[in-house]
Amino acid sequence: MWTNIILSLLAAVETGFLVWDLISKKTHYRFKTFARFGLAAIITLLMLSGVLEGYWRYAGIALLLTMMGIISLITLKKRGEREITKPFSRVMRTVGSLTLYITFMLPAIMFPQTQPIAVTGELPAATALYTWTDESRVEAFSSNGGKRGVTVQFYYPESGGSYPLAVYSHGACSTPDANDSTCRELASNGYVVAAVGHPYHAMFVTDTDGNTIPVDSEFMRLAMSGPLTHTNAEMLAYYREWMKTRADDINFVLDTILAHAEANEPDVFAVIDTEHIGLFGHSMGGAACEAVGRQREDIDAVIVMEGMLLGELTGADETGFTYGSTPYPLPLLDINSDSIASRGMDKMFGSREYVNFSIVKSSPDAKEVTFRNAAHMNFCDLPITSPPIAAMFGVGSRDPRECIEAVNGIVLEYFNHYLKGNSSLDIAAEY
Repeated sequence: MWTNIILSLLAAVETGFLVWDLISKKTHYRFKTFARFGLAAIITLLMLSGVLEGYWRYAGIALLLTMMGIISLITLKKRGEREITKPFSRVMRTVGSLTLYITFMLPAIMFPQTQPIAVTGELPAATALYTWTDESRVEAFSSNGGKRGVTVQFYYPESGGSYPLAVYSHGACSTPDANDSTCRELASNGYVVAAVGHPYHAMFVTDTDGNTIPVDSEFMRLAMSGPLTHTNAEMLAYYREWMKTRADDINFVLDTILAHAEANEPDVFAVIDTEHIGLFGHSMGGAACEAVGRQREDIDAVIVMEGMLLGELTGADETGFTYGSTPYPLPLLDINSDSIASRGMDKMFGSREYVNFSIVKSSPDAKEVTFRNAAHMNFCDLPITSPPIAAMFGVGSRDPRECIEAVNGIVLEYFNHYLKGNSSLDIAAEY
């Protein structure tokens, strides 16, 4: 809302001055100076009062208006007001000013100020950040021979007690906090959530030393457009490599958490119920969680949110991918949008059924949930935090806030049933 208000006000002021200048055939630098300084002051006051949240969103436009006011003042003192002899030049200057306004407002346009998604639980949640080094693995994305470090963001109830552990894995080229609202919802209802940041698979991961690791450009290229430029067999090799990297990250994080908890270490580790563990993830993160569920015996339930089960693939040829028929050994909730077919993911298997649907049908304790009028990004917070970016990767026509709130409610109810033993499980097949 505030982004639109500011841009509309700036456009109205510039257009008003343009019309005034053209009608009077005279510049009005004195009034432009007052207007620009005034607008800069108003935006600054709104930032300082907390009405405008995030200096990184609005400080740029306040600074630009201040500089433009100074330029108008200098021009006025040097030349004074003057006649306009080239109307077209005046129009182009206005266009240039509007372009500058849009450019300096890009942080607010891309990440508009919005109300966070409310949690339903009553437990105040704390957070903690840890970076651990896996001494058993060399970082494949680096040539310096260093070991792979994994950063984990914890969300957990501040009060004492014992709470089930839910490990989250983000999607390809996403961020570790992509499902921040889901993690906070779980924590407020009595869960310890460990959000794994997969370095070089995430758009960026910031470790406890303040170092920011950006996404690997080749991984991003292949994840985004690889299927369009590579054969199925080539992509299968990449999928297996990515699943191994992510599964190793999740296993390492789980083993490290359990070791700290069993050693009775304080803070977050003191409130973890190590006997009840769930995994959940979005997109490639969901696929990785499903793969880890087949590898471990201490996982109680797995939730996949719009993630093709890459760990189930067994082969590939020119007609598509093949997969096994072994039933999944754990409770599995597979959540998808109704845009699977329109995105062509079901066509990746030739005459066979989409792998997720087949695995769910063949598994004794698996459930499929479909969200109507949704798309891939509706299962994370991005449509709320950055609607323009989310739109690039696919959002449905339904209200994004309502959609993610429904997703969070389903995740909570599923884990309540399988990790806390709640008898009720009223999850519909379609939302």
